[in-house]
Amino acid sequence: MRNRFFGIETEYGVGSDAVLSQEARALCVEALLERARQSVPHLNDQFSNGIFLRTGGRFYLDVGPTPEMTTPECDNPWDLVRYVLAGERILERLAQECSAAGNPCFVFRCQVDYSGATTTWGCHESYMYGGPHESLADDIIPHLVSRIVFTGAGGFDNQSAGIEFLVSPRVAHLTQAVSDSSTSDRGIFHTKNEPLAAGEYNRLHLLCGESLCSELATWLKVGTTALVVALIDGGVRPGDAIELDDPLAAMRRFARDPSCTASVRMATGRMITAVGIQRHYLAQVEAHASRSWMPPWTGKVCRRWRAVLDALEHGPAAVIGCVDWALKLAVYRSHLHRRGVDWESLAALNRGADQLVRRDGLRTIAERVRAATLRAASPTPPVELTFAFPSRGMPPTTDSDLDRMLVVREELFELDTRFGRLGKESLFAQLEEQGLLRHHVPGVDNIEHAVSHPPANGRARVRGEVITQLTGDQPPAGGRGTKDVVADWQGIWDLEQRRYIDLSDPFATSDEWKPMKTRHTLFTEAGRRLTDPLAEVLGRRQRRRPP
Repeated sequence: MRNRFFGIETEYGVGSDAVLSQEARALCVEALLERARQSVPHLNDQFSNGIFLRTGGRFYLDVGPTPEMTTPECDNPWDLVRYVLAGERILERLAQECSAAGNPCFVFRCQVDYSGATTTWGCHESYMYGGPHESLADDIIPHLVSRIVFTGAGGFDNQSAGIEFLVSPRVAHLTQAVSDSSTSDRGIFHTKNEPLAAGEYNRLHLLCGESLCSELATWLKVGTTALVVALIDGGVRPGDAIELDDPLAAMRRFARDPSCTASVRMATGRMITAVGIQRHYLAQVEAHASRSWMPPWTGKVCRRWRAVLDALEHGPAAVIGCVDWALKLAVYRSHLHRRGVDWESLAALNRGADQLVRRDGLRTIAERVRAATLRAASPTPPVELTFAFPSRGMPPTTDSDLDRMLVVREELFELDTRFGRLGKESLFAQLEEQGLLRHHVPGVDNIEHAVSHPPANGRARVRGEVITQLTGDQPPAGGRGTKDVVADWQGIWDLEQRRYIDLSDPFATSDEWKPMKTRHTLFTEAGRRLTDPLAEVLGRRQRRRPP
């Protein structure tokens, strides 16, 4: 299978300010979806509260007040990045429309919630493969563990009372190497295999990734992982020689090591770095690049893959302009320096925060943060904002020291949230405007075209073009979707004319309408009957959905 499809589902943070309070988030999410139904041409999603777009992708609400934008199925990393960016343009415009209508709303690329809920947002990846492959987890886990050196979003451990920078904040919310859960006890490897297709196709669904600002980082994330999946699908066992003694512990160690020099133990007892693991996978892909089952773009991804690994050997400064976590590290170091805090003193400050937790508890910390922040913003009593902390290596010894540390902590959390805000107000966009970044990938272009057009290949093209044919350039009247036509990943159903388009084959090219059959019956939420050869499978999916 030389050509294969993959996609990304991104959960976004929303709110009317960077704090992302639960109340503000719920109001923003409700306004976003309502605005989308009113202003974006679409078909209603038959099995959720979402909508399918002319991109061929999907916008819907995930568990809780969380908007999720899904790309269409893409067969190359250039298109994948293009449609991530197209989806974000749609979200940004919806937020602007909400704000103009009197409902202030911002949308953020976020990994973790700093409001005190200690939750995390996901950026899920899906990769098509043949199979089944009993060794899939063993063969790909070392890649997932180590790829964070270029796919990590950077940020802080929101479960820590201190200021602990992580190359990949999502890692702090993973609890197992392998898991079947997506909301608790998350694993590096997710065992869910819901193909969303007929035949022998399977879908690898990953939960351990993060949403990124850098085009290159996103391109490498999906490009390298798709190549590793292709390698395994072709019968190669790249994980045999690189099995880790404790994958979760290794990933956590890599996440806390911005120098990218930390070593972890392999099953053989040998020590290896994250870059070393990545070089192993790169060598395996290059050795099989000419095989008939490897994608035609293998060589191009390998060259950029190698270049980034070579740069990482020189430390984070070498990839500041193109890797999210390295750029954030530089920005946050600079902010702390302006606040009179030496980065190397964070370990001591964190020990002081731990002492505060043991003494006063987490609730008291939250109260102290609010009180300290208010004092810092108040003209009386005066507060010196150029903080001077105790000597390096010594934890803060007074309540005043702890208050100052907590104020800085909140400032960093706000910076991290605002870094990924969609639109020109984000810190990332401002750095881009200053010409300080070099993350663009040649060939990732025509974003505005992608906002209203699907990819050129596969069933996503058919889905997007049919949606355009049915809706034109105008949203459906009343925001209810085109009358009696609903969509799913595997098909489009016209309930009024009792016909459907079969998209159960990922490589489908036909937009032929077929008459519904009566062998299986499915009831829509409106009480109408939906009948076709896929209804039995789809009915099982509907019955599994929580109320």
